[in-house]
Amino acid sequence: MTLYLVRHGKTEYNIVKRYTGSTDVGLSEEGLQQAEKTAELLKDIKFDIIVSSPLLRAKITAEAIAKYHPDTPMIFMDGFRERSFGDWEGKEYEDRSFIDFICLPENIHTAPDKGEPIIEFDKRVGAALDELAKKYPDKTVLVVAHGMVSRMINRRINGLEFGEANKFLLANCDFIKYEI
Repeated sequence: MTLYLVRHGKTEYNIVKRYTGSTDVGLSEEGLQQAEKTAELLKDIKFDIIVSSPLLRAKITAEAIAKYHPDTPMIFMDGFRERSFGDWEGKEYEDRSFIDFICLPENIHTAPDKGEPIIEFDKRVGAALDELAKKYPDKTVLVVAHGMVSRMINRRINGLEFGEANKFLLANCDFIKYEI
């Protein structure tokens, strides 16, 4: 499978530097422009399917790309929904205790209050990725998702430990190509 992985466009939470997680927010004006630019960059690639997280910011980005691919089916997979940060959602990036918490390998089985442990999140993302690889082995697949989702996909494809996974991050509306 050839996988193109796109991170959604910028949101208001990204602009004001707040953790979004599974909070369902749309794109900022800049994010809408980013989505259009990324759509232009990907317009000549023949996708067999477009897959998106069901969260609004990813859906809007996927729909912008899909305009250039009107005959390509699009589906939404909950497995690519962003990790729930629980009570940390909406907190400012300057609060380093959260980043320290999610980046420490010894914390993979724990979660912020009302949040999702990274080990469970990784299993969810991995199951979605495996499902696509089995269903579309010789196809070109576009996945539009989120920052933490991109880290887990990159971790799995490159065989990285959890601590190493946090060093990778796609910028808003950037994309990467993998051969799986």
